[in-house]
Amino acid sequence: MVDYVLDSHRGSRINELAVDMSDHEGDGGNFEKWFDFALTKKAEIIHLDRVHQHLHECPFLRFPYTNGLECVKDLYLSSIIMTDQDFGLLVSKCLFLECFTIESPSELKSVSIVGLSKLKYVNLSRIRGVESIVICDAISLVSLKLYSLSSGCVVQLNNIPKLTKLDFQESFHHQLRLADLLAGIPSCICDQLQLMRLSTTTHMNLFPHRFLGVDLVNIQHLELVLDIRDSAYDSTLLSYVCCLVKSCGSLEKLVIKFLHKMCYSKMLDITQRCDMYVKYFREVGDIELSVKYLDITGYLGSTWERELALYVIRNATALQKLTVVSCDQEALVRARFDFRHTPSVLLSTGSCFSKQYEFYMYEREKKSWTVGGAYI
Repeated sequence: MVDYVLDSHRGSRINELAVDMSDHEGDGGNFEKWFDFALTKKAEIIHLDRVHQHLHECPFLRFPYTNGLECVKDLYLSSIIMTDQDFGLLVSKCLFLECFTIESPSELKSVSIVGLSKLKYVNLSRIRGVESIVICDAISLVSLKLYSLSSGCVVQLNNIPKLTKLDFQESFHHQLRLADLLAGIPSCICDQLQLMRLSTTTHMNLFPHRFLGVDLVNIQHLELVLDIRDSAYDSTLLSYVCCLVKSCGSLEKLVIKFLHKMCYSKMLDITQRCDMYVKYFREVGDIELSVKYLDITGYLGSTWERELALYVIRNATALQKLTVVSCDQEALVRARFDFRHTPSVLLSTGSCFSKQYEFYMYEREKKSWTVGGAYI
């Protein structure tokens, strides 16, 4: 169908070609033909997402391509095979590129982006095989997203005077940690950052009890996406999060998003006050936080969530508004009780699941615990 539509096109150019086959169960598409068509038609926006479903079928990015790369402003390529040489040729020819996303590439070992003066947004996601990333002289770059980097990956950033937003994800044992990333970035670039988003999971023994002494002096907006499906009592992550918040001396808005994937069993600790929380909060220590706005989504009401939220509220002496979005009506009742002494609080329920399957499993597990622990 895609081939038929493209073959039927008679115009001299198009503005955008976007093909998303991530949910397609049939055969893969013709990446080379589609990419060449977009370039021939002088497209400014090219998004090709998972045009093949299996790794051995992933298409190659081969050069030379026809003229047209000089017109591309927004490029998104997912699940393709590319060599370091082809990646370098691609970047060198996209002189007016503003948005650049590479996701799940194969065979790519080195990423080098140098001198693209128009580039504003870079997204490098699930590039686990990449050993080094160099971004230099990108004088217009304002946002950098790095997801799932290997622990041995070396990141070098230089002469990026407008970079203010960092979006980083750490998930597994073999992946690069945020503290290690920041330790390798020049202090002048760390001081530029104003908005940071961190996605992380709970893995006991992977997180330091202190945030390695890194000071993020100008972070004004911090967003934490916490996947707590592994442990209801992960006090190590609790300490890690608290130390990170403390390191942001100018923080005004803190957003905490709890991800719950088949974890209603964490409600078993709802009436308990565990000594380990008291211990780790004592180690972290109280400190005056500059947070004015605290947003919490995915609130279930477990002790872990409640104690983290109350720690921030207790130390945020300038707090002006608290917004809590609970998973469901039961969690909303718990939120009303937990934050009953907090002024200027806005409570509501909302969707906290990225996929319908996650919501189904959440409801299924909740029902099993509600009726006595046996699945129906």
